[in-house]
Amino acid sequence: MAFSESQYDELMNSYYKHQTENHALEQQHKEEIYRNIPRIAEIDHLVALTSIDAVRSRLKSGTDTTTLAKEHNQSLLAEKADLLKIHGYPEDYLKPIYTCPLCKDSGRIGTEYCSCFKQAAISLLYRQSTLDRILQTENFEYFDLSYYPTEPDGTHPLTPYENMKNILNKSKAFIEAFDKSGGNLLFYGETGLGKTFLSNCIAKALLDTQHTVLYQSAIHLFEDVCSDVIMKKGQNPGSQETYRYLYCCDLLIIDDLGTEFTNTFVSSELYDILNTRMREKKSTLISTNLNLQELTERYSTRITTRIFAEYQVCNFYGSNIRLAKRRKAIKK
Repeated sequence: MAFSESQYDELMNSYYKHQTENHALEQQHKEEIYRNIPRIAEIDHLVALTSIDAVRSRLKSGTDTTTLAKEHNQSLLAEKADLLKIHGYPEDYLKPIYTCPLCKDSGRIGTEYCSCFKQAAISLLYRQSTLDRILQTENFEYFDLSYYPTEPDGTHPLTPYENMKNILNKSKAFIEAFDKSGGNLLFYGETGLGKTFLSNCIAKALLDTQHTVLYQSAIHLFEDVCSDVIMKKGQNPGSQETYRYLYCCDLLIIDDLGTEFTNTFVSSELYDILNTRMREKKSTLISTNLNLQELTERYSTRITTRIFAEYQVCNFYGSNIRLAKRRKAIKK
């Protein structure tokens, strides 16, 4: 599980917040009990003194009174528990409070990350991917092959259903081999055929295994993020962080490539992003409504040759799923 310094700091700050809030609550409990049951304040003081006296005795005279001290303190602690019970307080009311009892709000158990840290990491990655809400419904659990026709369309060798089943299998194989071989994907085809939906399915599967994923529409990527950082010298701090993340996240998803206004600046930025990520062995998924010929005509040869050589190319075809889903929803 690899995080940037800012990501790790954000996670650890949440743990520091838990520790601070829980400590404050512990103090409130103690003050309440000392106020309502003064004898417990006396007991805590006596327990502390007994422990200190045992240490002093061992240091000064070499006499070990640890066993006697423990027995004495156990008697005092038993009285304390009885007093809490008599006054209607839970037995653990004065014990340390932890948001996660497993790691005691440290984030680790020994040398391993605690399950709570892993879940916090997933939540952070979801937020930073910009897909946190979308992925609740756009994931493999909801991917429905029945929307793809099983009859030949007269143009392609495979039916839309067979073709989509192959693409779905390739996507799952991509995820399974991600840590070992990485790779890149190009989804192309007309609008409404499931390219973005399947991209989100892949994103969720990787986010759920603590991989870093960043989703960007082509328009937002080039006209907002890259433009702000390069042309406006990073006036928006959020753009600077996103721009840096473009190069280091495990998977970058560029959705709707071709919808942006393409010029020399955009072509240069696109080439730099794709080339750098390939060199660093970082994976990229591109979806576009353009066909391969249109991609070649719109972007430079040095961009398209890299894409066609380094990406698994998947052609989406069939009926418009978005329209089919709307019709189905209307009928209901």
